[in-house]
Amino acid sequence: MKYSFYSSIWATILMLVMFFISGLFGSEKTTSGRSYNLPSRALAGRTIVVDPGHGGADPGTVGVGKTTEADNVLAIAWELKQLLEQAGARVILTRQGNVNPADGTAYSGLPNSQLAARVAQANRSEADIFVSLHNDWSDDPNAAGSASYYYKSHDWALAEAVQRRLPAQLKANDRGVRHGDFYVLRNTSMPAVLVEIGFLSNAREAELLSQRWYRLEAARGVFYGIVDYFQAMS
Repeated sequence: MKYSFYSSIWATILMLVMFFISGLFGSEKTTSGRSYNLPSRALAGRTIVVDPGHGGADPGTVGVGKTTEADNVLAIAWELKQLLEQAGARVILTRQGNVNPADGTAYSGLPNSQLAARVAQANRSEADIFVSLHNDWSDDPNAAGSASYYYKSHDWALAEAVQRRLPAQLKANDRGVRHGDFYVLRNTSMPAVLVEIGFLSNAREAELLSQRWYRLEAARGVFYGIVDYFQAMS
């Protein structure tokens, strides 16, 4: 009994030491169960603009599920913001609630007013990167998966890094890195990516995108891609 008692104490101490070390280096678990080793200040000094698409009177895509695109991407943006800040980044959300970013600004009532306000905010911030979050739609109800869009040549590496991580994290169909002529990609001065996380025209993905655990996994996938991007750039 005496040997068993002291063995138990040493086992407990060893477990606590291992827990402390893993916490120190920021190891996280992915959905596949593999550890993702992340230095605690991996994004220190970086400014990142996270752009949840649509909002206010513009719900974005209203699909076959119980939540809209604007609802889904705002929830994912808040999860992503927390992950980025824990890694040391300064994060700017283009909207923090169900509002139109152009309301009350010089852009109100102008063509592309929401988009112009988002771009202006990003460019004023002199951010390192711009990440716009969206949900997709197709007339084919079986279309599913994630895609990442770039416009300028210096956007491609960011889109590729995010796309490498996001579908794997969600166990979703990988729709690849695509060139997209989107206003927010054309007009931002920093590397930018527009991420279509899933399809609201697909019943399964629409249901998943309404659930908090899936939104968190989406945020993790984008987050890991951002970390990979900056590590590759350093």
